Amino acid sequence: MLIPNCSYNPFFYKNHKTMNADWIKFLTSNSNLLPKSSDIKLSGSQELQNTMTAPADFSILKVSGTDASSFLQGQLTCNISELTETNSFFTAFCNAKGRTVCTLLIIKTGADFLLILPTELFGKVSQKMQMYIMRSEVQLNNVTDELCFIGVNAQTANTLPSMPETDFAVAQNKQIFIKFPLHGNRYLVIASPSQAISLWTDLTKTGFTPCHSNSWGEQDILAGIPWLTQDSSEEYIPQMLNIDKLGGISFNKGCYTGQEIVARTHYLGKAKRELFLAYCENNAEINSRIQIKANNNEQTIGKILSLIAKDGHIKMLIVIPSTDAELNDLRLNNSNQDKITIKDFR
Repeated sequence: MLIPNCSYNPFFYKNHKTMNADWIKFLTSNSNLLPKSSDIKLSGSQELQNTMTAPADFSILKVSGTDASSFLQGQLTCNISELTETNSFFTAFCNAKGRTVCTLLIIKTGADFLLILPTELFGKVSQKMQMYIMRSEVQLNNVTDELCFIGVNAQTANTLPSMPETDFAVAQNKQIFIKFPLHGNRYLVIASPSQAISLWTDLTKTGFTPCHSNSWGEQDILAGIPWLTQDSSEEYIPQMLNIDKLGGISFNKGCYTGQEIVARTHYLGKAKRELFLAYCENNAEINSRIQIKANNNEQTIGKILSLIAKDGHIKMLIVIPSTDAELNDLRLNNSNQDKITIKDFR
């Protein structure tokens, strides 16, 4: 995941295949709504204030039917019985070996459930879930074309009406607002195309600065939100991705796919590896397949989960042993042996 800059580029969306056509048309044809200068440097929480973006890399799987709740209870690491219309879980869908197939955000809307997940894993997740339905009264539907995403970072929670105040809390009216972690007031908005167009227009008129779609991914990295890709799917148990710290694992809900491994890791202490935020001052020859070394040792100790290169340096989420997080000489296993530094999540 690479970002050349954070400028809003309406033509970025033009050939997008999963976003709603009316939403794409609006974003690509209404550049007159944009301020003259829209370069946002996301180096501090102050600069994030009053910005908005249209995340483009996510899809929505709707799970419905009389058995939807019990079905999801047997598939996800969170406790579905604790899910209401005023909260959400950032959780994990695992394979039988307890490895995370996909991380996702789950929201309850009436009797249905919305799963927000990376588009590149949508087919894999829906296919695997379909295998577990068997005779249950459960329907899986792709509703990505019916709904739109807007990422908002507001100076104050009063900018938008009835905003939730705690991480992953939800406010539902005509649109769905989910409070996301990060210093400040960050929300993911889910709305119909007409509602999204109206909200985007209103926010622009009140001084919000649109920026590149990928800026939402940068904010997720700063906050420690681990989205997976095809390369990282089925590699990590949920605790290695800090899903437990994000409140997405229940250790008393009963059985679900992969539960034995996840529970065993918890009751034996903690995972040997976990997720950290790291910075690198050089962005040459760096991609997510490069591994991490420690103390000039040729043996690798971890991997990059996601990264963003911008302004001459890189922010990345890495998975390494917990005991190595305080080492002074963590390096990338590339030709430059670039040094990386662990940072606190925002």
